[in-house]
Amino acid sequence: MEIEESRATGWIAWVLFGGVLLVLLGALHLSVGLIALLRPEFIAGDRADLLTDLPLTAVGWIHIAVGALALATGPCLIRNLSWARSVTVGLAVLAAVINFVFLGIYPVWSVIGIALSLLIAWAVVVHGDELAGAYGK
Repeated sequence: MEIEESRATGWIAWVLFGGVLLVLLGALHLSVGLIALLRPEFIAGDRADLLTDLPLTAVGWIHIAVGALALATGPCLIRNLSWARSVTVGLAVLAAVINFVFLGIYPVWSVIGIALSLLIAWAVVVHGDELAGAYGK
């Protein structure tokens, strides 16, 4: 009987870490969205610093939608569902763009969000195939 050799390396942990970070990113987006809706006075920046003319309620709903999608996709990435890798990269890029657009009204969170998004996208793009090869999906 021949034993199959796995292509998995230690780097697949980066994809799993990316899934955990995606859940964290989703929770943070959800929090920022709720703050924008419920306590807009906590948003530090000035409306003139915003790269778009969206009202804060729209900003809040955008963050809530992205956060909910990220919270739902993170566990699917950890469970190695094949569609989750594509959705994760798309969400990470979308989250980075959203954080860049809103950089003027909450700069610290935006920089953290951009860094998390890029780390998630990197982990899945570079090491996602190793995870798929290791578990046969």
